[in-house]
Amino acid sequence: MMPVVRLNDATFADLKTLATWLGTDTPSQTIDAIVAQTMNKLDLERDVEDSAAVPGAADVLQFKATPGLAFTRILSASVEGQPLPKANWASLLLSVIAAVKKKGLNAEELVKVLDVPASRSKLDTQGYTFHQNLGISIQGQSAQDAWKEAERLANKFHVPVEVSFQWRDNPKAQHPGREGSLRAGQGAV
Repeated sequence: MMPVVRLNDATFADLKTLATWLGTDTPSQTIDAIVAQTMNKLDLERDVEDSAAVPGAADVLQFKATPGLAFTRILSASVEGQPLPKANWASLLLSVIAAVKKKGLNAEELVKVLDVPASRSKLDTQGYTFHQNLGISIQGQSAQDAWKEAERLANKFHVPVEVSFQWRDNPKAQHPGREGSLRAGQGAV
């Protein structure tokens, strides 16, 4: 059973106006679009899956070349066979960097092998965050750039990475509502 939401007349009129701008047909679609845009803007992910929005495993798109990852969220991910709890593109990249560091690189060497902005200094401005476990500061990346660097490092250092993701139901997404999967570093044993 779906919940019932009561709106005052002014809010309902505003919802109709927004529907015109968003190109939606029903109040529910309009609210869904507003919530999705707001959650995306705040970089939030839905905790409870909407089973109607998740395609079956047979519908998972496989890619040899990386697709557009704007408006995506990670459903599951693993690095070196270890699942990442509550994974997102940033935590995936950090996990791959941590796996590379375990191969014997110190903080200075780690900064040199990265193709994303990084520093040995403890930075907390201009999008940088210091990661104590890595001993370096790394600037935040878009989903596309985070995967590009995670894939490059995984392939270079033979770190197996698997990602299952879903495009958000957004008309700007490459495959709205569809699932995809990516792999890298699979030459490792």
